[in-house]
Amino acid sequence: MSSRAIAVAAFALLIATFLVDAVTPQTLVIAIVLDVPIVLAALTQSRRLTTSLVIAALLADAGAAVINAARDGDGWRPIGIGDRLLSMLSIVLVGYLSTAVQERAERVGRLAAQEARARREAALAGAADRIRRSLSPDVVSRAIVREASRALGAARTYWYPARSDAEMLSGRDSATEVEVLDERPSPEIVSLTHRVADDGSVSVVLPLDPVGRLALDRLHAGSAIAMPLADNGGAFGVLIAASDAEHPDESTLETAREFATVAVNALGQARLFAQLAERNDALIERQDVIRDLVYALSHDLRTPLTALSMTMRQAADGAYGAMPERYGNVLRDSLESIDDLTRLAETLLLVARFESEDRRPERDLVDFAVLARQTGSELQAMADARGITLAVDSGDYAPVRGSRGDLKRALANLVANALQYTPRGGTVRIGIAHASDRVDVSVSDDGYGIDESARAALFQRFLTAARPGGGTGLGLYIVRRIAEESGGTVRYAPGDPRGSVFTLSLPKAFA
Repeated sequence: MSSRAIAVAAFALLIATFLVDAVTPQTLVIAIVLDVPIVLAALTQSRRLTTSLVIAALLADAGAAVINAARDGDGWRPIGIGDRLLSMLSIVLVGYLSTAVQERAERVGRLAAQEARARREAALAGAADRIRRSLSPDVVSRAIVREASRALGAARTYWYPARSDAEMLSGRDSATEVEVLDERPSPEIVSLTHRVADDGSVSVVLPLDPVGRLALDRLHAGSAIAMPLADNGGAFGVLIAASDAEHPDESTLETAREFATVAVNALGQARLFAQLAERNDALIERQDVIRDLVYALSHDLRTPLTALSMTMRQAADGAYGAMPERYGNVLRDSLESIDDLTRLAETLLLVARFESEDRRPERDLVDFAVLARQTGSELQAMADARGITLAVDSGDYAPVRGSRGDLKRALANLVANALQYTPRGGTVRIGIAHASDRVDVSVSDDGYGIDESARAALFQRFLTAARPGGGTGLGLYIVRRIAEESGGTVRYAPGDPRGSVFTLSLPKAFA
């Protein structure tokens, strides 16, 4: 019986009791029956209705008492007054108890709902964790079918993917394995999945609907919950949880909505990782091609550049006869350009070898103090041409292990950079400091320094914005790779009060 019907019956009983009470003698108190409508109101769990009936019952009791007293003509009898007071007390007491019972029932209902929701959320959290254990879309789909049967208590769960080349799956609540459906879905199932996908919301499939009835017959189910799984990236498919029950309860339907959200998130994550993996594979392949091209070009360029340089040097030395002075100047300028190209080709070849891991440099015992003095001597002419003081504080024996040529190249790159970015009149200093287990080779200058925003990526490839001017952007990258191959590091610090300090730190060699 509905709450509205109970309320009508309660008020009808109250009016009937009042009429009977009004025509009975004062000593016969029928008002005690007024407790019954209040008890009926408690069934609706409406405190407002209960309160209204208590007030109405009290008014009816008092009204009947007045009518009884007036009809009897002998005024109020003590026994009648006592009975009326007791009946009114009974009405108030029953009303209070009914309200208290309703409040307790509501509290118990809320606690039960909270516990049920907590259990549902815990089950969904566990299902979500198990579904997301894999990033493979196929594995995630199987996990969704398996977990949906458990979470929704479905007799059988079906997965109909949006992609025609993907597998259709089926799982049972009691089974741990997911079956692959070999047969294509029937026209009734196809019609249902299309309708659910177009609607875009979780819906209940019942026999009342013609399409639903035909689909349920195919699924051998009394009812089903159909969940379209889709996000902004497109549709994944439709998940159908079939049940033997005639109609799923609201709690199961709410669980289905939440499970659909979990499934969509897991499928979207798996699809994203699959796309990233494909792009990464393509990117790696593209990088390999570019690296091989750079390797081949730089390697093949060195031979003709070397031959051209030798021929032009011979011509400059007069091997092919005397030439006007202006031709000689052009020839020397061209030789400098060829030398620049040769160095660029060698740099690119070295970078390609670094990237391909195609390097096995020898690790010899090297005295870095001697190496520092040699490097300073070779670059002294460049310092003099720029009007810069180049000082070398090499100190005593500084043994390290590494490729002598690579270490010299790394130090030369640091010194050449310092000379290039230090203004005329400045100073560049090479210094060596010893620690118990390492040798620190520093190159400091009082030049322009490096902007703070560029320091984080200072030793990456093709960074040319760190200082004013140009360049290939590979010098510091090569220094870092050589340092790492030698078991050391390179770091940067701003100079005081200006300029830069680059420190190449290498493990000290012991006999």
